[in-house]
Amino acid sequence: MEQEKGNFRGRVFGGFDRQDVIDYIESLATERNALSRENQALQERLWELEERASAPAGESDSASGQRQEICAALEEARELLRSVKREYDALCADVKINATQAEGELMTISTRLSGIQAALGSAGEKLEEIGSRLEISEE
Repeated sequence: MEQEKGNFRGRVFGGFDRQDVIDYIESLATERNALSRENQALQERLWELEERASAPAGESDSASGQRQEICAALEEARELLRSVKREYDALCADVKINATQAEGELMTISTRLSGIQAALGSAGEKLEEIGSRLEISEE
């Protein structure tokens, strides 16, 4: 269920491959949505079992046995719901952490690219200046 963390390809200028990060975050979101749907289904099942468990007094032995089975199933559903909630909360925390890390990496890459663009612009100007000097000296 949980995808291995840190499985991103590196980039030439540092950081992670943006598409790998996006794919990872999307897979976490998909998993979170699936857990949310499962949580909702379990919650509905829990409500259904609670309604059935609150049967009127004066029930027969077989009804009492059924009630005990329902109560046991209800407790099992509650525990499963708690487990799904813990897993959902952990997944949400992972998504937040990974999104924050990815955002930081993307900001770093953006800053580095801006520096590279500025350096290339400056180098281009210097090359043009040298080219102009060469043309003047050839004349």
